[in-house]
Amino acid sequence: MYTLKGGLRIENTTLRSLSFLQLDGTLYFHCFPFGTRIVNNTELVDAESLENIYHVSNSSHECTMEILDNAKLDASRLCESQFYTSVQRIEVMDNEKDCGCPSGKITARNLSDFKNCIGLFDGLVLTNMSYNSNLKSLAKIANIRGNVEIAYTNFKDLSFLKSLSKIRGNTFEDLETVILDIHDNPKMKRLGLDSMSGSFLDTLEQDWAPTMNLENLHPDFCITYQEATSLSYVRFKNLEAKFCETEWKTEMKSCKFKSLRELESDCIIIYGNVLITSGDEEYVEKLEDTLYIFGSLTIQNTELEYIRFLKTLGWIYFLHETLPVIHITNNKDLKKVGLPSLTIFARGKKDVVIEGNAPNLFRASISCLAFQSKIGANVTYNGRNCRE
Repeated sequence: MYTLKGGLRIENTTLRSLSFLQLDGTLYFHCFPFGTRIVNNTELVDAESLENIYHVSNSSHECTMEILDNAKLDASRLCESQFYTSVQRIEVMDNEKDCGCPSGKITARNLSDFKNCIGLFDGLVLTNMSYNSNLKSLAKIANIRGNVEIAYTNFKDLSFLKSLSKIRGNTFEDLETVILDIHDNPKMKRLGLDSMSGSFLDTLEQDWAPTMNLENLHPDFCITYQEATSLSYVRFKNLEAKFCETEWKTEMKSCKFKSLRELESDCIIIYGNVLITSGDEEYVEKLEDTLYIFGSLTIQNTELEYIRFLKTLGWIYFLHETLPVIHITNNKDLKKVGLPSLTIFARGKKDVVIEGNAPNLFRASISCLAFQSKIGANVTYNGRNCRE
């Protein structure tokens, strides 16, 4: 058997092993709507074959999985098996050894029940809650499967989730679904999620960018440069934040921008709005190694023909709400605009303004649209959008 459709129920038996499910390859289990129930099997000690079952489901019809009351079963590895990383509704409880914790309804009263949890299933909701020391019971949680909402609290930050490094949410096949929703916390000034990494937030749908919301927080709410880089690929419903004034702790060379003439060479990270203007042409090679700009980029009134010196520029992070992220204006000899590696992280609409350069910089609207699509921005070319 290599394919199973329907449900898998093994209940109230004296089986010692589930080896009858063991295959040379993978068992593809089309598990909706019945899912898996392995319950009250008093002699069961070996469920290793469950680790080779691939659950075939989709985000709007997700399988449930219950491994309960098997007194001799060590199920500690199951939650992190390669085939269970996309399953969010898992309940593994009251076995000899369990894995993960179903979040259920976390309240101020039951927080201490989660003090040993490393993985949390079915999301996390903390709403209408005041800070109390029991929130530190969530300190070991490293992975959350399911969507997260933190709202209507008096939390100053989320440092009680100090181990959290991964959230995998469910869009339910709606691109606008918010995976991490942090809103209406008027005292919150920081995220404080020190274990964030480059893959911090994702979705069950591998090709969809996850959506996050940062809204109605303290007026001084800020994100660190490192947090911004961890969220580079995230879509934002709202991004009501500024950058914290602490620099990124990294071994990469970082520089503060005053002018291109004064800028050191070989800067990987630049803090500040980068301006390239008349007379700076001889210094543009200083930017050849730059990967990150925390600020805007302006190229104006130069005699440049190309901007190949920016070919390795990977990210621009800009948190001004209304100003364009990039200005490329009045460079009469500029024949080509290419930013092949660039991703823009911005609070506003990711506006890019290109005007007054060499005629036919974009020879047709399709060229402008291709550039716009490549950098994921809203391009205004000579006063018009790319489609006009």
